[in-house]
Amino acid sequence: MCISLANQKDARNFQVRSSAIDAPFLTKKDKNGHNLVRNRLAAAAAGNFSAAGSGGIINLGSVVALAPEMFNAVYSATKAYVLSLTQTLASELSGSGVQLQALMPGVTRTEIWERSGTDASALPPSMIMEVGEMVDAALAGFDQGELVTIPSLPNAADWDTFVAARAALGANLSRNQAAARYK
Repeated sequence: MCISLANQKDARNFQVRSSAIDAPFLTKKDKNGHNLVRNRLAAAAAGNFSAAGSGGIINLGSVVALAPEMFNAVYSATKAYVLSLTQTLASELSGSGVQLQALMPGVTRTEIWERSGTDASALPPSMIMEVGEMVDAALAGFDQGELVTIPSLPNAADWDTFVAARAALGANLSRNQAAARYK
């Protein structure tokens, strides 16, 4: 889900947009014809907001993007995509006045549990966040300028450590020779 905010100063009055927009993402059409609604929404919002010089986009992901083995493959992969899309768009839109956020909640009490046939009461109550609590944390993170907001994460330094470890890999992710352990 992509939540677009036309006015960052009044983020609590956001509008959720969930319909498809008939435009290719960043002027490129998916060669396989799989134009994802999320891409179209993000592209439309990013284009309009960057042209206006301000706006915000909140993409709803999940902590399973970071721990995919905790849930099913398709859902986890989709949420990893949300995180990647948000991080990449933030880089592409840097300096445009458009603020991005990947909201990465853990288990949240919503209708998803009923629809999936899963009994949420089987989970420890300490793991289940109420929707209002999650939304308030998301908007507080947005107001603080966080690119990634994990509402249940007690220490923001844990995320910073993760990001630093990922960045440290950068210099070695693409080289002209395979690593010695593969020879």
